[in-house]
Amino acid sequence: MKLSKPGIDRAMRATLEHIRDRFSTDHPRYVLFTTFNFASQFFESNVLPLLVGDTVDDLKGASETRYAINADLETLRCLVVCDRSTCPEPKGDMRYGLLPVGLSDGRFHPKLMLMFGTLKDTQQPGLWMSVGSGNLTLSGWGVNREVVGMTPVTSRHASELNLLFEWLRGQAALQFGTTSEDKEEGGVRDILRVLHGAVLRDDNLVPHTPATPSLHLSLPQKSGSESMLDALKGDVAWDAATVVSPYWSAVDQLVEALGVKTCRFVPSLTADGKYRFPVETVNLTDRTFAAFEKDSERYTHAKALLLENEQERVLCIGSANFTQAAMLSAGNQTLTNIEAMLRYELGAAPDPWKAQLRSLPDPSFASVDEDDEEDGAPPLPPFDATVLYDWTAGEFRAHLTITGSEPVSDLVLSIGAYSWTMTTAAAGETCVMQPWRYKGAQPVRSFSVHYRLAQDEPAIFRGLITQVNAGDDQLGYLPRPRLNRVLELLRSLNPLATTGKTRERVLSELADGTGDGEEESADPTFDFFGLFQATWKLQEYYQTKAAAERDPYDKLAPYGAVTLYRAITAQAAITHEEKIGRYIQLSEMRDVVVRLDKTMKFKSTETFRSDIETEISVLGAEMTQLLGESQSFRSMFGEATPERTKTFLRWFREELQREASHQAGGIHG
Repeated sequence: MKLSKPGIDRAMRATLEHIRDRFSTDHPRYVLFTTFNFASQFFESNVLPLLVGDTVDDLKGASETRYAINADLETLRCLVVCDRSTCPEPKGDMRYGLLPVGLSDGRFHPKLMLMFGTLKDTQQPGLWMSVGSGNLTLSGWGVNREVVGMTPVTSRHASELNLLFEWLRGQAALQFGTTSEDKEEGGVRDILRVLHGAVLRDDNLVPHTPATPSLHLSLPQKSGSESMLDALKGDVAWDAATVVSPYWSAVDQLVEALGVKTCRFVPSLTADGKYRFPVETVNLTDRTFAAFEKDSERYTHAKALLLENEQERVLCIGSANFTQAAMLSAGNQTLTNIEAMLRYELGAAPDPWKAQLRSLPDPSFASVDEDDEEDGAPPLPPFDATVLYDWTAGEFRAHLTITGSEPVSDLVLSIGAYSWTMTTAAAGETCVMQPWRYKGAQPVRSFSVHYRLAQDEPAIFRGLITQVNAGDDQLGYLPRPRLNRVLELLRSLNPLATTGKTRERVLSELADGTGDGEEESADPTFDFFGLFQATWKLQEYYQTKAAAERDPYDKLAPYGAVTLYRAITAQAAITHEEKIGRYIQLSEMRDVVVRLDKTMKFKSTETFRSDIETEISVLGAEMTQLLGESQSFRSMFGEATPERTKTFLRWFREELQREASHQAGGIHG
């Protein structure tokens, strides 16, 4: 167990690095982060580079490094789950899943990290986790005083984690459905499925020892059963308690439930130098106060509970404030949170806080009321709202379900300039938006809902849009190659530039601008002569000895078939001329793949070939219709049947190809 110190590279970060280094990088890994608040910019700039083994400096000003990290994240699958009511920042163009979840009468508040993969020391599957108080924000990872503990996962942990994954998978199913028809960004459901399966396999777990902390979660499935406070207290009679918490409510009730004779409170400092504690409403008989000795002016966001008697001590750390919503199961309270705590049995070990705390004989208190909520916590939205953008269909889909008991009126969901107005909705009612057709070059990441709850003032909820069925280019994981740049590079092939780190740099040069691609699609390229010259050069290159061990289907190969295909399909294909051009380009692309598969040890995937064939088939049907409407075509060839259309387009392509091959110096069969 560690308390974080000032600076960015401290306890939370060191814990991640320690767990990360337990696992082999030669095998797939899966990691889950849960948090209340989520700052995507901080996470993407600081946590993700550490997760893949890089430093923050590696990321500064280097788009190609970002693409390399995204490539690493293909085998290190990462998912962040946060509370939707906090209106989290939209994610950027890094490869990970983001699942905002919510409760109708509480907050999703655990700060947990779980990693699954192949352990370095045993080369066998295993799991490690950490539980703490820090959110995935700059404050949680470097500014506040936080607490965190880590442990390999045991069978006793697995029973608790199983309930968490059941709930999380249920939340994902509500948003994305239960079928695999749509592929949501980050593979949210797949990561949850793999991690859930991992905690249920006994051979992935280590034995639970007396030194191993126990894991305690408060979850909706446990409503009405043992509370978090009961679980932390156990069946032991305790004499004294020390409570570290920034927020407080039902203090007398909680202390009474602990059954202790004396209680010491460690509150947090407010901005004006006073301690935040509801002193005016709490019985202070046999109650004392303490503060951290070192960096005493620092804001304490840690949550901890130390219980003692003459024989033993237990220390509990994690996400739960000393509040009714965090510590008690659903009863008469208005809020019940999801929380996570580790409980360490210290036996007769010395008091771990003794050297860190100093007594406060006469503290100055801020005037605060007992409150289950953290400062600035936004209101709980009285609905579940899910908005998806399907890149394949080119449309937004949305549904909204009322979760509160009171009617909601004046509902308007907005996506950019588009608005969807709903009638007054009652509890349990679901409204489904008609799909809205939209074609854009960049992901739209957020939406808003204006609403009025009962007779309250109008309010606004801001949520995140999940991208489904999107390609890596569309999500920004890879630079968007421009066809003219790809053809130019292929026609002046430089095989020496593809080794080591330079391949990401070369790849970024295939995009216009600085390497990040452009906001809008580039103008379509109709240079068929250049296309055939480039594909000829591509095939010549992969027949050289230097390229024999290079995979032409590597997504980061600047001279590869996948890069060329992405450049072709990144262009618009709306007008008749663009569709004809796309048809010819993809027909050549198909032939290139066939030839490479015949001559290389690396083979294309069935999915890649199927994608090409499907697009050609769709375009072929449109070509038949277009040529059928052409008077010139009918006068020369008669009725435009599919076979005649194919013959004509094949002849046209072969004539261009023959001329290009002749000038390039050879023909590939």
